[in-house]
Amino acid sequence: MSIKSILVPVDFSEDSFYALEQGIKIAKSMSSKLTILHVNHDESMLYHYLTEKEYEELKEKALEDAKKHLEKLNEKFPELSELDYHFRVRRGVPYVEIVEETEREGVDLVIVGSHGKTSAKKFFYGGTTSKVARRAGCSVMITRKK
Repeated sequence: MSIKSILVPVDFSEDSFYALEQGIKIAKSMSSKLTILHVNHDESMLYHYLTEKEYEELKEKALEDAKKHLEKLNEKFPELSELDYHFRVRRGVPYVEIVEETEREGVDLVIVGSHGKTSAKKFFYGGTTSKVARRAGCSVMITRKK
């Protein structure tokens, strides 16, 4: 099996960082391209309380913050400097954006954590991971942090 392109969705949880560690190892061993994807998902009802302009500014700020967090991953994972990789930030429903990314970029393997941020957000919690596994047109590796 030839793996030329790997996608690792991250929500900045420890489980997603563990998935990224595994993605880095596999990408290094197979000389694969690595894409690190963060999906901003706003489930709030803030649009009811803010003007349209304020809401749009808040969404833009959230995207900027996500980009800054992704850029800091270089410090947490110095092995990234040895790889052909890039970051991508998208907005939408996480599993939909992840599956669309696999199709758009011709991804061979998605590596995703079994659990992500929990409580009210449940960003990558079970449901998203299982939806990606069922819908992606490529192989999906689900990691579980010990």
